[in-house]
Amino acid sequence: MDVFEAIHTTRAMRRLDPDRPVDETDLRKILTAATKGPTGGNRQPVRWLVVRDPELKRRVGEVYRQVAHAALDASGDSDSPHARSSYHLADHLGEAPVLVIPCAEGDPARLPASVYPGVQNLMLAARALGLGTTLTTIHRVKEDAVKEVLGIPPQVNTFAIIPIGYPLGHWGEAPRKPLEEVVYWDRWPS
Repeated sequence: MDVFEAIHTTRAMRRLDPDRPVDETDLRKILTAATKGPTGGNRQPVRWLVVRDPELKRRVGEVYRQVAHAALDASGDSDSPHARSSYHLADHLGEAPVLVIPCAEGDPARLPASVYPGVQNLMLAARALGLGTTLTTIHRVKEDAVKEVLGIPPQVNTFAIIPIGYPLGHWGEAPRKPLEEVVYWDRWPS
């Protein structure tokens, strides 16, 4: 798949087929792509925790469901297509074939620049293989509960939970604003 096609059609896939496993070879390709992301000073601080055990996924999914439902309920927007999709993910995250959690030890204010390029590589590689992903971070409201379930030490930060699986939806470009609305040249507009 052409890189620009992957970029244009990689979108949040919140509905994944729980009954279709992700092939080990494909998972390794995706994780290898994730490790190729640029990191500050090429220190490579990211560790990729892959969760496939059904009970551990269920327990992580329960923490995620609690915090996601609280945030979604508080938003007052439960009827939009995005909200319905988000509720679906909240209720089914623990059923995804694979959960990947990028982790790193150190200053959480500086680490994202070393974490998220690898996350984007992971998502693009998954798309190239026909696998859906979405980037979720709301679990961080109860990050300690997720760490407890997975045995993650207190000094290690979790930056996302990324469910991976075959999408139940369709690929295509997500609606985006035109460049004229989101790109400023040389100065902030007045």
